[in-house]
Amino acid sequence: MNSWSLSDIEVVSRAIVSAPSVHDTQPWDLRLDGTYAEITERRGFTDTPRADRVISCGAGVANVELALRALGRQIETDLLPDPRRPELVATVRSVGTTSPSSTDLRLFSAMARRRSHREAFADIPVPAATIADIVSAAETTGVRARLLAADEAPALADVLLYSADRVRHDPRHQRDLFPWTSHWLPRVGHESVDTIHTVVTRGVPDSARLAAAIEGETVLVFASGTQESIDLVRTGIAVERAWLTAVDARLGASILSYPLRVDDTAQRLARRLNLPGNPQLILRIGY
Repeated sequence: MNSWSLSDIEVVSRAIVSAPSVHDTQPWDLRLDGTYAEITERRGFTDTPRADRVISCGAGVANVELALRALGRQIETDLLPDPRRPELVATVRSVGTTSPSSTDLRLFSAMARRRSHREAFADIPVPAATIADIVSAAETTGVRARLLAADEAPALADVLLYSADRVRHDPRHQRDLFPWTSHWLPRVGHESVDTIHTVVTRGVPDSARLAAAIEGETVLVFASGTQESIDLVRTGIAVERAWLTAVDARLGASILSYPLRVDDTAQRLARRLNLPGNPQLILRIGY
């Protein structure tokens, strides 16, 4: 017997649609049946890295969980529960009723206000207590959210420029669908848009200028313990919880993952930051 009302279905469906996804592809399917919600990965995408698609599905799981808790449901979540169905990302079961917490209700409200801020932030420091809350919200088994120290900005800048240089010189990477330099240096003019609206990297910005822009912002690096699908799903859950916590604190944010998918860029960043695990994405936060 189906326990989902039409309003429940609408709330949960809107929640997963509002989750961030690579190039807004929404690479998931949602099925509500009986007492559970089932999130599966849609296959067939060839122009986006699979890691980003699975991370996106994890963000969708986080929103489904939050929507169900906001509806007053007690839930249990199983990630990748069936080895015979590798496309099944998660099953979220309703196991009872409860009153939603004030935090759940605030974060659920934040879903509708979450946007990608792909320009420079205002020159206003984010309070340390707020950063701590965001990092705490990201605490998930197998995933670490690491605050970038000010003196590590040059290391991140060097690695990003290495990635951009590889894109510029390698025909396999000439079409970059994600204009990452616009996040920190929105008017440097190192990218242009061709006739089919694809961003092409034409050059790289100055290292010192990029490092100075990075140093002036709050930057979190998310790293997974492994490259296995389970840790990629957990990364998506962690980053969405962190992002919604930032929105609840009246902050903006944006994600960068594309540079870390180019050749050995992620490994280089791990070495430069002495970061255990596998860097998966960067979350910028600010006012």
